[in-house]
Amino acid sequence: MKAALVKAAGFGTAIALGLVLIVYLVADAASGPLLVTQPGSDDITEIALGAVVAFTVLGGAVGLGLALVVDRRSWPPSTFIAVCVAALALYAIVPFIAAEQTSTAIWLNAMHLAAAAPIIGLLARSLADERNQPAPSITEPQRTTA
Repeated sequence: MKAALVKAAGFGTAIALGLVLIVYLVADAASGPLLVTQPGSDDITEIALGAVVAFTVLGGAVGLGLALVVDRRSWPPSTFIAVCVAALALYAIVPFIAAEQTSTAIWLNAMHLAAAAPIIGLLARSLADERNQPAPSITEPQRTTA
């Protein structure tokens, strides 16, 4: 695994967790509990903070996995960004289907954006940085810094 990508995913996920927590707390204070109906069920459930945290971490892991595939295939970082934006746009429909109120759907999409921005941004930057580094020269000795 590429250390730079893992580090970017870790930092991006940590930032995303902070941002999502802020959006969750503001949404709860402004609109009350975020209520959704699970697919295939008529039961209304509240979105718990633990689920928000778990899915944010899962998003970071999925982003890292996709970045590793893009890096391994030597695709440009723009491919990573395009796939992430397309997935995020398609997934933006789900809250409007599951949410009991329009405000809940809007808050859920705000949380998706708050989670996606730092994760996608830092991973894309890390991919771009790896592409822009010159190849090591055979005649120049490698310098290591600790």
